[in-house]
Amino acid sequence: MRQLADLRLLRSFIMVARLGGVTRAANALNLTQPALSQHLRELTRVTGTPLLEKKGRGVALTPAGALLCEEVGPLLEQLDLSLQSIQSRGDLVRGRLRVGAIASYARSLVIPAMARLLGRYPQLFISVVELTGAGIDRALIDGEIDIGLSFSNLSSSGICQQQLFEERLLLIGTALRHRRLAPAELAAYPLGLLRPGFAMRRQIDQFFAKAGVTLDLRMEADNVDTLLRLAGSANGAAITTIAGALAVHGMGGLDVAVIDQAGLSRLAALRWRKGRSLKAALGAFIDEVRVQVEHMALQQGEDYFRKTG
Repeated sequence: MRQLADLRLLRSFIMVARLGGVTRAANALNLTQPALSQHLRELTRVTGTPLLEKKGRGVALTPAGALLCEEVGPLLEQLDLSLQSIQSRGDLVRGRLRVGAIASYARSLVIPAMARLLGRYPQLFISVVELTGAGIDRALIDGEIDIGLSFSNLSSSGICQQQLFEERLLLIGTALRHRRLAPAELAAYPLGLLRPGFAMRRQIDQFFAKAGVTLDLRMEADNVDTLLRLAGSANGAAITTIAGALAVHGMGGLDVAVIDQAGLSRLAALRWRKGRSLKAALGAFIDEVRVQVEHMALQQGEDYFRKTG
C-alpha cells in the first residue's frame, strides 16, 4: 500500500511553493534549512515524482508540483480554519468585529447572524460595511475589516476563502409567463440590470453576448432594492439572485423564473486575509452565517440555492 504524506511535509512544500525559496520558507516555518530540505525529499519519495526544480537562486514548481499545490493548498487552509474555530470556542466572545459584505449578503446573511450574536454576547461590538467584491478584498488586505462575504471567483494571492453556497441568477418581476425560461426567452421582457461595474452585471453581459441573445435593457440601478422596485412598477423584470431579492423586497407580488442554463450562477464565500488567526468572535460569526445559510437552503430549495461549504 502506498505511504501517505503527513501534514508536516505538505505544509513545508506549500510554503516553499508560495515563497519560491527554501530559505524564506524555513524562516516562515521556524525550521532549519536542512530540516525543511529533508521534508521536501521525503515528500518527493512519497509521491514518486519531482515536485520542485531549481530556478535561478530559488525554486519553481514542476507540473506535478503545481497540481499538488493547487489541490492541497485550499485543503490545508480549510483544515487550519476548522482547527482554529474549534480552539477558539473556549474563548470569550468579545471585542470588535469588522465585517464587509456585498449588499445582498449583508442584508440576507450578515444582519440576521449579527443580531443573534449581539443578543448572546454583551461584550461584543460589531461594525458592518457594504462594499463591492473587489472593495472587500482591498479592505481585507489593508486591515480595514476582519472578514468579508462576497464571491469565490475573485482572485487575490493574499486572500483565503471558504465557499458557502451557490445561487442561481433568476428572472424576477411581474406577470412572468413561465416558471422556467430558456435564455432566448428573456428577450421578450423589459429588463432591468445592475449598473456596469458590478460583478453580476459583467457575468450577465458576458453570458448573453456569448449566447447571442440581445436583451431589451430598459432599466439600470446601483442596488437590488431600487432595481426590483423599478421593474415592479414598470411591469418589467430584473435578473438577480434569490438572496438579493429576499433581502430587500420579501418577494411580495413578484414572480420568479429559473433561467434554465448552466453558467448563470454565483458562488458565495467567506474571505479573509492569509495568515490571520481566527479569534473567538470571528469563529462565532462564521458559525452563525452557516446557520443562516442552512435556513435559506431549507426555505428556497435547490432550484434557487445550493450549499457548497
